[in-house]
Amino acid sequence: MGRVPARLTIVAGAAWWRLQLGRVAAPGAAIVLALVAADYSWRLHVERRNAIEAAEAKTVLVAYLERVRNEDFDGAYLLLCSDVLESYSEAQHEEFLRTQPPLASFQLGEPQRQSSLEGTFLVYRAQLTSPDGASQVNSLAVALHSDHDPLVCDAPDWRK
Repeated sequence: MGRVPARLTIVAGAAWWRLQLGRVAAPGAAIVLALVAADYSWRLHVERRNAIEAAEAKTVLVAYLERVRNEDFDGAYLLLCSDVLESYSEAQHEEFLRTQPPLASFQLGEPQRQSSLEGTFLVYRAQLTSPDGASQVNSLAVALHSDHDPLVCDAPDWRK
C-alpha cells in the first residue's frame, strides 16, 4: 500500500471532527429546545391564569357595583376585602356609599396589576354615571387571593 496523500488525510480529519461535533451538538440542541418549550409553556400557563384572575375579579367588581346601584349596601359590604374590613364597619360603608352620587351605570376599563407587600390587586378605571348623566372616573381595586375569591377594596381612602 502506498502513502495516503496529505490532502485526503486533512479532508478525512475534518469529516471526523464534524461527526464528533454533531454527536455533541445534537443533545445540546435538544436541551436548548426543551428549555425553550418549557419557557413557552410556562408563559402560556401564566397568561391563562392571569386571564382567569382578571375575569373573576371583573365578575366580583360588577356584582359589587350592581349591588351599590340597587342600594343593597349590606350585600356590597359582603364583597369587601379584608384590608378594608379591618377598620371599617358596615354602617361606615353604607354612610360612605350614600355620600356618593347615586349610580345609574358604570363602565370598567382594562385592569392594571399591582403587587406590593399587602398583596396583589387588579385596579380598574371605572366610569361611574349618575342618573342625571354626570360621571366621574375612579380607580377601584380588587384584591386577588389564592385561597378564596377576589374581593373589592372600596372605601374613601381606596378610591383615587
